[in-house]
Amino acid sequence: MAIKLILTVGLVFLAAGTAAERLEEEESSMADEQGEKSKDVPAEKRVQDARGSSGWTRWFDRDDPLPTADYEALCELRIENPGKICDRPSGIQARVKGKNTPASETREYFVKFSPHEGLVCMDAHQLDRRCEDYEVRFWCP
Repeated sequence: MAIKLILTVGLVFLAAGTAAERLEEEESSMADEQGEKSKDVPAEKRVQDARGSSGWTRWFDRDDPLPTADYEALCELRIENPGKICDRPSGIQARVKGKNTPASETREYFVKFSPHEGLVCMDAHQLDRRCEDYEVRFWCP
């Protein structure tokens, strides 16, 4: 269970364009910070409505990849899903919609990937010139 949780938390702050050293440092820091808060909470209790409850929100997919990008921006997700995402999420996870493949395993470059902004993947930054269709969820403390 602990290994699975560390992998989950490891995705929390996968920042686009960071050096490998910085990513490892952030993952380590987040594992310490978030792991202590959530390791004893069963998965079924972590996935809750964000209103007043701590845990993961449901998965959100606001659009299909456009001809240029896939935008799962937090500000737009909040507009489209009023009251479903807390004011200050402290974590984010992303996966390929329909495949459940974590974003970190796609090897795609993300212009934005943070709990404060959401996820933005630009086609022009990818080797194959196209982004996967992602869905995201947020950790609400």
